[in-house]
Amino acid sequence: MSRPRVEPVRHLGRLALVTLGLNGVIGGGIFVLPAQVAALSGAASTIAYLLAGAVALGIGTSLAFLGARFETSGGPYAYAAAAFGPVAGFQVGWLFCLARLTAMANLLNGAALYLGALLPRLAEPGPRALLILAAAAIVLGVLVAGIRQTALAAEALAVAKVAPLLLLGVAGLWLVAPEHLRPAAVEPGSLLRSVLLLIYAFTGFETLTVPAEEARAPRRDIPIALGATLGIVCALYLLVHVAALGGLENLAAETAPLATLADRLAGSSGRLAMTLVATVSMAGCALASLVGASRMLYAMAAAGQIPRRLGALDPRRRTPAVAAVLTATIAAALAIFGGYAFLAAVSSGSRLLIYLACSLAALRGAPAGAVARAVPMVTAGAIVVLLFGLKPSEVLFGMIGVGVGLGLFFLARFGRRDTEGAEAT
Repeated sequence: MSRPRVEPVRHLGRLALVTLGLNGVIGGGIFVLPAQVAALSGAASTIAYLLAGAVALGIGTSLAFLGARFETSGGPYAYAAAAFGPVAGFQVGWLFCLARLTAMANLLNGAALYLGALLPRLAEPGPRALLILAAAAIVLGVLVAGIRQTALAAEALAVAKVAPLLLLGVAGLWLVAPEHLRPAAVEPGSLLRSVLLLIYAFTGFETLTVPAEEARAPRRDIPIALGATLGIVCALYLLVHVAALGGLENLAAETAPLATLADRLAGSSGRLAMTLVATVSMAGCALASLVGASRMLYAMAAAGQIPRRLGALDPRRRTPAVAAVLTATIAAALAIFGGYAFLAAVSSGSRLLIYLACSLAALRGAPAGAVARAVPMVTAGAIVVLLFGLKPSEVLFGMIGVGVGLGLFFLARFGRRDTEGAEAT
């Protein structure tokens, strides 16, 4: 006798989707990347923020168009599969998992960087590894507990990160020296690389499209949540970067730039507070990454494209516990042994391929001759240009990840054939 199918709980309303989106975007990037982007582009980094924001808005528009047509979990995976077939859908779904996996690793890594800047002993290899493992365990525990607990945590974490960043950005404007904001000549390759890294900071909003089967009204609420998330993020990021670029003497040399800006505003207590905000922010984003990756594995397993055990729901809590444990474990290992900029670039490259597929899917589904076709078309072109900013080592790492995914795909396919053969006999 077969067991009854375990169904997800429809609990996520519009506000919960927005907070999931904000947690998916606002994580380590805004706390670490301003300095790295300033090192690449100087004062022209403000232009990089504007370009990255424009690309993010284009991607969000394409996803909103697609989200209004689907109620099944999977987000980009479901959109690509419907437009281009199951193999293309699998590739997009697995790239999504790779992107969220490297993003979670980077968030754990970034939290260790920030705490290490405050307490140097935590930057040593042993304490840093323990810190990463502890953070991964806490995030995993919240997710496995259930979607209601995850939603409550996401809402609290969203408030805990957005409010202090808004306060820092507004207060930091009083420190801005106008000469720091005057852009000088910059190499096109440096500007391209800056935008590529910022894609990591601006994106992650696609996570809110993945748990559609846990949303109350996904076709109505997901497009609205995407628009609200992107509007808040673009305004907040630009505000904070202008404050940091204009208020710090040498932004490019800072390890924890926003903590330094807070120190200038409120002394050591400001630095401590911003370090804690950064840690909370990265924890919230790591939670969103784990939600996205585990729900994507659930959607792919339900479709029989990877071994079903990887995405199975826990009968009592109705969460994909096996997928969550696997993702968190690999992310913690990558965080311990990987570098921040490398992981950010790999995650950005994986996301760009996902967004390219979604833009093409939106283009294919748009009415003939409609003005709406221009947005996904221009967005797809911008994504192709940005992909040239990847380094060979980052491309190789991504190809290895895709290869592992294809191995799982064929393993599941052969498993289905064996099962069907056994049932036939």
